[in-house]
Amino acid sequence: MPEQGSDNLKVPFGLREGRLYRPDDVSSGKACGCICPACEAALIANQGKLKRAYFSHFRTETCAGGYETAVHLMAKQVILDERRLRIPPLTIPFEFTPIEDDLPIRSSVHYPERDVQLVEVEAEKQQGRWRPDLTAILKNGSPLHIEIRVTHAVDDEKAESLDNLVEINLSQLPVETVYDEDAFVDEVILNAERCWHRCSLYDDLKRTVETRQELEARAERIAKEHAERKAAEEKRAYHAEMSRMREQARRQASQKLKSKDSFKSDALVHQKYKSQLVRLKDRQSSYVMPPAEGSKSVPVDGEWVFFVPRSAWQGFIMEQCLPKMRIDREFTAREILSEVVRQFPWPAEVSELIKSRHKLSEADVRNVPDPEKVVAGYLKVLAANAVLAFGSHSGVFKRYDGDRWSRDRS
Repeated sequence: MPEQGSDNLKVPFGLREGRLYRPDDVSSGKACGCICPACEAALIANQGKLKRAYFSHFRTETCAGGYETAVHLMAKQVILDERRLRIPPLTIPFEFTPIEDDLPIRSSVHYPERDVQLVEVEAEKQQGRWRPDLTAILKNGSPLHIEIRVTHAVDDEKAESLDNLVEINLSQLPVETVYDEDAFVDEVILNAERCWHRCSLYDDLKRTVETRQELEARAERIAKEHAERKAAEEKRAYHAEMSRMREQARRQASQKLKSKDSFKSDALVHQKYKSQLVRLKDRQSSYVMPPAEGSKSVPVDGEWVFFVPRSAWQGFIMEQCLPKMRIDREFTAREILSEVVRQFPWPAEVSELIKSRHKLSEADVRNVPDPEKVVAGYLKVLAANAVLAFGSHSGVFKRYDGDRWSRDRS
């Protein structure tokens, strides 16, 4: 910092013909031909043998900022002369947040300080709306902007606007160092505190790219694993809810089944649907077409599910359903069942039980016959007695030429 009191008109460097000189490098006294870098007043070179040489103002009582301006300009001149500079270290951080609202993951790559050659360097070169103290070009063609801090730091807007901007801080440089030529050069070029404001010099280097890619790949893996865990949890929750709903449906269906147990009794069924049976009684004889000698109808397990006498539904199959089947086409019990149900609809409560079989427990399912199996059982009896023929594989049936229905038509 500048000396105080009566020495405040002393300056370390004098300006002559656009270049700064030290007081030892020029003629003594006013013959030095130098002016103050700040106020441009004439200077006197004081070269005493006992004291350190210095410049003082000639016939000037005040000078604001002469010392700081001289230091600032001399630092720029040193860099222009030397065409080299030590640039500060740089740590490039990387951060990704693979899981929203969670902590980010981080990594970084560090580049130590290093000395660079300035292929070109120019003072006060306009860069858009800014004029940095120095603008240099490095060997790889990258630009480097340099700011010298003696009094004021680089303002935020300028710092954010200029890329590859390094600031050299000479604000705390001792006066003795300023007057020592070699020490001053070393401070400006190598040793003084310096920092980056913005720097993209290392962005495309292999270490930087690989570090960023590794962290990005890690973030993607974490995000994928998180998504898979979340999907698995949602799937487990879904299946748990479905299981709960099925169990609830089973309990409800089981309660309904318990109240329908009386339907298994033919006597109670006939009593409940007495009027229907009365209507069928007169027609019963027309439905009796025994599949074999000595039997009017065929007992089949679970036949109570139709809620009509077996002679009714079996007769309907014999007289109405089977004649419609084409001789050259195989058919299943399901096709016949759909016709039977249309003819003899189930009561609503029984229909609900039939539709809910898949929701019942194994014990309850055994109490609710499968209507398709009931019909299939009857058709198998017919096939075993040569009324029908078995199909090409289990569960299918067919008619054959010359069966009873073909004879009736003839």
